Order: sequence, then C-alpha cells, then structure tokens
Amino acid sequence: MKEPSVESNLKTLQRELAERIYYLGSFLDNCLGKGIGNRLLEYTDNEPIRLDDEAFNLIDLSKYRVGRNLPYFFDYAYHARCIKGVDWEDWAVDGDDQLFAEFLDMTDTYGVTTGGFNSAQWAPIRNSSGVLGRHLGGVLERRDSGLWDMINLCDARQRLDFNNTVTVSDIALLTNMNEKSVRNALRDEGENKLHSLDGENIESAEALRWMRGRKSGFRETTFISFDKDKLPENLRYMEIAPFIRERLEKFSDRNVGSFLYADAAESLGYSCEQIWSIIDNVDNLPIKDTHRIAKVIKVDPVWFTNQVFSALFPEQMEMILFKKEIEYEDFLDEQERPYIEVNLTDKGIKNGYIDIPEKLSKFFPKDCFGDRATDKQGNPIELRFGSEVRNTDIRVKSSITISPRARFGGYFNKVINAKPGDTLRIIKIDDRIFEIKHIPL
Repeated sequence: MKEPSVESNLKTLQRELAERIYYLGSFLDNCLGKGIGNRLLEYTDNEPIRLDDEAFNLIDLSKYRVGRNLPYFFDYAYHARCIKGVDWEDWAVDGDDQLFAEFLDMTDTYGVTTGGFNSAQWAPIRNSSGVLGRHLGGVLERRDSGLWDMINLCDARQRLDFNNTVTVSDIALLTNMNEKSVRNALRDEGENKLHSLDGENIESAEALRWMRGRKSGFRETTFISFDKDKLPENLRYMEIAPFIRERLEKFSDRNVGSFLYADAAESLGYSCEQIWSIIDNVDNLPIKDTHRIAKVIKVDPVWFTNQVFSALFPEQMEMILFKKEIEYEDFLDEQERPYIEVNLTDKGIKNGYIDIPEKLSKFFPKDCFGDRATDKQGNPIELRFGSEVRNTDIRVKSSITISPRARFGGYFNKVINAKPGDTLRIIKIDDRIFEIKHIPL
C-alpha cells in the first residue's frame, strides 16, 4: 500500500471529493435520465453534467455531509486533533467515517469512474476480479487517492487512541515509515525494540511508547474538550453536536429513567428522541431554535447562532459577515498603472493582515497563490509600503477572500495609525512588484 503523504493538503482533497460527487452525478444522469444528476447535485442548469475544471469548481461541498465532515477527518489524520464527544464506539461501524469510506467505495466503482469523458485519475484500476471496493476487501491495483490515504490514516489513529491493539501497518501509516522498517524493529534490542503480541499486533500503549521515540512523522493526538468554562473561538461542523452534548452534561441535573437531559428537553419542548438526534447529528438541529438552545446550554445566543450558521452555511455566512469589510473598487482597466482598493477592518488592523476579495485575484500573478497551510506556498511577489519591502505569496483563505501571507501589524499600528474604514490602494508597478498606499478615511 502506498504511504499517505504528510504533505497532503485540504484543498487537494476537496478537489478530489468534488470530482467524485460530479462523477456520481454523471453516472446517475446516464442511468436514470438526463437532468437527474443535475437536480440531485443542485446544478445550475438542466444540461447534461459536464466533467471539466469549470464544473468541478462550481460545487459547494458545504451542501453535503461528506463535504462538511472532510475538514474534521483531515485535522484528525494530519494534525492529530480529536474532538471529545464524538461517538467513537461507532467508528468503522455506522459512524460518519464509515459513511465517508462507503462513499469512496461507491465512487470507485467502474460505472462511476468511467461515467464521463475520461476515467478519473484517482480511480482504482479494474482487474479480473472486478471492482469490489477497497474498503470492503476487494483486490485492486491502487492509483493515488488522497481521500483514501486520509481515511486509512484516520482508521489507524482511531485504533491507537481508542482500541487496545494496533497493527504493523497502522504504525507504518502513523509514522510515515514503510512496513519493512517497522518489522525490523520487532527484532531490535533495548528501547528500540517494538514488542509485539504475535508478530503483527502490538498493544496500543507499547506502540505509542515506540513511536514517541522515533524521528519520524508521528504526531501524538491532542484531545479537544468543550467541558471547560472558556468557550472556543469557533466551532466547526463536527464540533457542534459534541459541544452541545458536553454542555448538557454539565448543566442538566434531572434524569428520567435512563434519559440524561430531561430538564433540557422540557425547557425546549423536545422529546428525548429529538435531543438524542441533535447530539448524534448536527443536521437535525432546528436552526430556528438556536437562541433557545443557547440559553439551555448557557452560552451567548448570538455567539452560538453564529457558530451554527457558520458551520452549516459557511460560504453564505462569510458573505454576510464580511460584506462590508471586503467592498472594493476595481480600476484595472482605467489607469496607466492599474490598482485595486480595499478597506481596512478593525480585526485586520489588529492582526496585521489585508483581506482582498477573491474576485480580484486576476490582479496578481497566477503562480503567487498558496493554501492556508504553510507547506503549499505560491511564488512570492514584492510588496512595497512606507520604507519597507516584503516578499510574500498570497494565501487563498476561502472562496471569498485572499490575503498576503505576510503581516503588516507594525505598519498599521505604529507607522500609519490605521483606523477601520481606511483604504489601502495596491498599485501594480511591475508584473511582480506592487506598492501599497494608505488613504485615511
């Protein structure tokens, strides 16, 4: 099995997931009739689904459960960040991870992967046994699939964190080593020896001890709990339900039989089944009741409503929350030296960053853009401001905003004493050279 790359990044995985969804839509069109896949995918027209870069970029992953869960699995696999309160007993049984893996299995089938003009690059290669599905034990020749690498790493980490034993292959995934090197450690001596139960299975505590001593890519899991008084800065999709569960456990003090949250159900006018459905799946949370739920779990209703809506409708909320902050004028075609203008915000001044509408990305060189993660940076451009010069790439923060990776806190707060609403004019001097001018409000 090919080892997952520690350099895997969320944007690449999101692209693969979008492709899988579109290939599935095309397959449904072919099987059930033109337009069926479009309607299921909420496509923008009634024409047959077109499988190309433009179409893949149209998909809003936040509309789909697998899309909303992807950042959580990515964090658990590659950043070793685990949310307490998720039902780990259902892992690999009928939880979100199993549904995600089953979706990958389904979109690996021959009919789906060949449903367009070309076979998908992440598709397994069909063999004489047919396409049986990798997760269900089928024998397939692998092609690169970042999503399978991620979910397999999640499985290995879950066994380390919550099961009594792990396998040699689990350790190889978690350390980014090959299995041969791990097996060699079974025959080693002293502290470097990895003690096995049967040559294949290792007690989780022993595996953790051995991996801690390796100079490898292993990261020990950090467990995030919501039972403390201090509220987190923000909650993501898969964190909403565990957050509600832990707050209910903290503040609900009356049981009825085996039902733990009777007082909360009574306050909200919910049945016990409704309460359980919400803490099991955030999609079941009635968004009209966010303010009432906030009062029961003793948090600010405005803060909680913002968290729920931002988790369920991230792009729409970003447009609402930052509409005024990213208003701009575009003077690309009217000036001898083209420029753009953006307004500074209180948060931007405090943290030293410049948010620029994504629609203005054409103003900058195509190769200067990088991901939010530091391991995928673009080629730098030169920004001149005051008496300083910075060489930096541009981060793609979201589908709404981009921002220079460099920070300008000292310039904003000590040199120009910037105020919210001030304007920054970014002037193109040369293809990769730009000058920033401050225009006070």
